[in-house]
Amino acid sequence: MGNAQIDRVGRVRSGLGFILVLVSLLSSPQSFAAPADIGGLTVILPDAASGWRKAGKGNLFMLQKDFPETEDDKRGNALIQITKPLPAARSSLQAGMKTFVATLPDMAKEDILIKHYGVTVNGYDIRVEERCCVHQKNVSISQIVVGIAGDKRQAFLQLVLLNVSGDRSSSAEADFASLVRSVRLDPSDKDFDLVPASDDGGLDGVFTHLDTGLRPNVFGGMDFYSDSTITMFDPKGLFGTELPKGGRSIAEHCRDTPTDCGLYKLAGGGFFFSAGSIEMRSVTSAYGTIEIETKTFSKKGEDLMIADADYRAVPPFDEGTTLDGEWVSTFASSGMTATSSGSVASSHTLRLHRNGTFERTGWSRASMTNEIGGSQSGVTTSSNRPGASGRYKLSGYRIDLTDASGKTETMSIFEPDKGSDGLLVINGNNYLKDDEK
Repeated sequence: MGNAQIDRVGRVRSGLGFILVLVSLLSSPQSFAAPADIGGLTVILPDAASGWRKAGKGNLFMLQKDFPETEDDKRGNALIQITKPLPAARSSLQAGMKTFVATLPDMAKEDILIKHYGVTVNGYDIRVEERCCVHQKNVSISQIVVGIAGDKRQAFLQLVLLNVSGDRSSSAEADFASLVRSVRLDPSDKDFDLVPASDDGGLDGVFTHLDTGLRPNVFGGMDFYSDSTITMFDPKGLFGTELPKGGRSIAEHCRDTPTDCGLYKLAGGGFFFSAGSIEMRSVTSAYGTIEIETKTFSKKGEDLMIADADYRAVPPFDEGTTLDGEWVSTFASSGMTATSSGSVASSHTLRLHRNGTFERTGWSRASMTNEIGGSQSGVTTSSNRPGASGRYKLSGYRIDLTDASGKTETMSIFEPDKGSDGLLVINGNNYLKDDEK
């Protein structure tokens, strides 16, 4: 490999040039078992059928996946690199991250686009940093670096993508995230799973909180939003921020989509008083980062007060409930910059009848203009959603819509206002009832 060398802590001294050379010098494909021990670090490797193979030699354990050239994409490569555990104090994790990021000197100059930090299910500190993009010899390079630290040892992992984007990037990142979640610094560590402790839990039900404010949009403007957010508490200690679909339990939902979930426990109070605080341990990324927050807590009848915000209890629909009316969900966004402007709008209508039948319609519109060098161009598109009708069924927090062909679509649903169907939240979208219909 010429002058490219890796020292005992895995620093690649020749930078990005080494990565480009590495792709052409990697060893031939090797078979490997799913679990792997890397100097005392245990990880679960991607299935060989997914295209990953062990590659290279030296102190860094490496995996490579090749992506062939297509009509839409250049030939690309994805590399996963893992260090052996290094002796270091927990407090030095951030410094260790800087050292490992610097294995690609040009990438170290880039700003961090996305950052996650917290703890793992085994109580280790974890940091995740994503950077993009460096271009070298017609190759686009992006990097995701993960550092995991216990009291005495640290390990670092990184995913390097070379001319990999879109669905290919998402696939490689999902494999890397799964590998990171499987990391065990100690043989006694448990697998990633949201398992409540004996002192977790204490609440039961679905609660909604009205969240309002302004947020920027893709056109350079600001949109007002009003979202009825959901928190579902399981008595044993799980909570979720989305309603499970398809009749699944919260445990099943959290197993498949951990970033919607977390663990909680109540604290404070005493024999004659309710809890005064709630600790919420939320999974904040696909890498298994867990953020811990302690908030003030109290009960207000059937409702909750969390961090001085109202969380109102949401009762489920009785099986066989029917509604009568027309509900409309609308969305609009617009904005402009010095050289462009744009807008998008959409509307979806759902009609429900007492006899258990429904109709659905909808439309969307979008426009955008750009001015470059004194010339202006623009585009406007519109579409109408094909109408659909059939029968519906309400049960719990779900609605099943079965059209005339027999195809069934299941969505989450709840009424945020007790005793009123003036607003329905369906799959997270607000549907207002049109009282004139």
